[in-house]
Amino acid sequence: MPEPLRLLCVLCLLSVCQAGEPAGQSFDLRVNIADQREVHLAATVPDLTSHTLQVDGALSVQLKIAALSNGDRWITAILLDNSADQPKTLVIADWPWRSRESAPVQWIAFSLCGQRVIALRDAAPGRCSDLLPMAKPDRVLGNCGAGGLMCLGPYEGLPANISSRSRIAPPDEPGEALTVSGTVRGADGKARAGIIVYGYQTNAQGEYPRVLPARSFASQFHGRFRAWARTDAQGRYTFDTIRPGSYGGNPQHIHMHVIEPGCATYAISDLVFADDANLLALTAEQRRGYEAAQGGSGITQLRRKGAGWEVTRDIRLGQNIVDYSSLVCTSP
Repeated sequence: MPEPLRLLCVLCLLSVCQAGEPAGQSFDLRVNIADQREVHLAATVPDLTSHTLQVDGALSVQLKIAALSNGDRWITAILLDNSADQPKTLVIADWPWRSRESAPVQWIAFSLCGQRVIALRDAAPGRCSDLLPMAKPDRVLGNCGAGGLMCLGPYEGLPANISSRSRIAPPDEPGEALTVSGTVRGADGKARAGIIVYGYQTNAQGEYPRVLPARSFASQFHGRFRAWARTDAQGRYTFDTIRPGSYGGNPQHIHMHVIEPGCATYAISDLVFADDANLLALTAEQRRGYEAAQGGSGITQLRRKGAGWEVTRDIRLGQNIVDYSSLVCTSP
């Protein structure tokens, strides 16, 4: 695949079921290659099958329909590149299709920007020229998904200068004010300076605010409310934000990552709140996932701070992180 290659795709999905024909999905695929020409492809894929559409040269897109245990369907779009000795595959989108739902048109936009991919719904394709710079990531550890992708988000748009206090949600965002602070310590219990803590969260309604211009897969799903803080000489960091909302019955939470510059990066347990009804409704086993998990307990106790709240989320570097014991990360 030429480098850099900008691939802008708009995918339209419409459920179809005509008399005498097997149920399937109709796809309308439009591909803008490097802003030079557009390829328009269309196909109807019978239920529980796959179909490959040739896009350009060695580039193609495979559309797959698979069954879920509850009878619904899962649709996957896979980009295939056979231009190299080792063919490359990349899942550029996958989503559920529920039989009980109506059949609205679903517009999906894709942009392939070198090693990064932009994927959007109900929006024009993102442009590669709008992507934020991507810093060189440190070694990825823990549960970070295929290729460590789930832990690369903090490096997209990583600021050159990071203070020990930062803001996740803007000061005028509706919601209960919240201050998150803590001390980062190594396995020896000593405070560690220069560690980068990254957090992202929903708004008060439990939504991750959409980001435009779009970022890549690595961090687009983090939404607009995210920030970095670098620990001071006492190992302290602070985030100012709002209390996040809940979604899908999950406890209210703030996602958190650690970057030990020059050594490793990994996700730690979400910060959650001890008074949250959704947390209290969990089983003892489910709660242990927050109490004795990565980087120390994520369960925090809310304390009043003026009209808002404050919590403490201390972090123990490398705690319960797979493969961390084989590393020696020293203070930057």
